[in-house]
Amino acid sequence: MTTRKRVKNNVVELKTAKSAAKLEKSTPSVVAEPELPRRGRGRPRKGTAAGRNLPRDEEILKIAAEVLYKKGLDAAQFDDIAEAAGIVKGSLYHYFSSKEEIYERLVENVRGRIDFEQEVKGKAPARERLDHLVRTRLATTVEYPLEVGLLVRELVRMTGPAGDWAREDPKRYFVAIRQIILQGQKEGTFRAVDPDIMASVIFGILAHLPTWYRLGGRIAPDALVEEITEFVLCGLLKTR
Repeated sequence: MTTRKRVKNNVVELKTAKSAAKLEKSTPSVVAEPELPRRGRGRPRKGTAAGRNLPRDEEILKIAAEVLYKKGLDAAQFDDIAEAAGIVKGSLYHYFSSKEEIYERLVENVRGRIDFEQEVKGKAPARERLDHLVRTRLATTVEYPLEVGLLVRELVRMTGPAGDWAREDPKRYFVAIRQIILQGQKEGTFRAVDPDIMASVIFGILAHLPTWYRLGGRIAPDALVEEITEFVLCGLLKTR
């Protein structure tokens, strides 16, 4: 009985070994593949260094401003903006539905920085109010030079809300500057200059700035704002 049991066990063990060998032969061996470095979504980010430090939609908006300023509103296409941003055109629609929406967002960045009624009717001396108005416009321009450049050069030709606002903005600046000059003359602070000419000259300085100023130049933004503001006020203040 002991022999039969041993034989029986041997047969069982043999069958088990054969089954394992057969299973091992029929099952392909799995070799662990080395883990590849993960690839980020989309293409590498492009655009200015300042733009790459912003949230993705704001970054694309900065890049769009570069493209629109370089090619013009009519010539620039969605494909151009997508290519410059390093994404496919379909991905761009995830952030903006149309060029018109991009225009609106660009205007939002520079809109509403000045309360013109407060500047004209404020109780502060005319010199302080003109200083604040000029500094605010200059600070906006050095922060958003391309956006303000598009506003002055391109958006004024658009139809719709963005175009309407762009066409009215220079008029509001001119009227506010002119009124403050007249008030400064009544206060005895400003010289007896022609308010229409001086208002046109001052706004011309403000409007022309985005045509030559770019971030990262040799003049620091704060220093530029200070120098131009001082230049404007010195042209109006009475000499003692």
